[in-house]
Amino acid sequence: MVKTGEEEKFRNAAAKKLSETGCTATHLYFFRKQMQTRKGIGFLEPLFPGYVFLETEELTRAKIELLKTVHGFYHMLFTNEEPQKLRNYDLDYFTMFRDSGEILGFSKVTFNKAQHIVIVSGPLKGFEGRIIRVNRRCRRVTIAVEMFGDSKKVDLSYTEVTKV
Repeated sequence: MVKTGEEEKFRNAAAKKLSETGCTATHLYFFRKQMQTRKGIGFLEPLFPGYVFLETEELTRAKIELLKTVHGFYHMLFTNEEPQKLRNYDLDYFTMFRDSGEILGFSKVTFNKAQHIVIVSGPLKGFEGRIIRVNRRCRRVTIAVEMFGDSKKVDLSYTEVTKV
């Protein structure tokens, strides 16, 4: 976790520090989503505010200590002493986001009777979540997704919605 609003700044500074120390097999990801205002003006917004993802072959104490020196660092999930690898659905979500690119575009979604959202096309194809709120005027849906041992709220823009 890093200071909200400074994810990209942290990612760039941490990547620079890691590369200066020879950590070439390490990648940092900051996922953003494309959104639109009611007037159709596009902008980018963090998908997970305050989170930067570290992909590395080995997480050493030295890497953790180096990351802790970067401005904006708060802590590793779940603790700095025992950081946890992403597993199961968390790892599947991360892989899907990484493979779609760090900027996620618009998707076509369907709602089912159980008030779940299913994304049928676009960068998050196959993604499912429980609907919390739908703003048809702004063409956004807020869903709850189980991630990182907790329920996270995610706002998504959509281009077309159908109810099945």
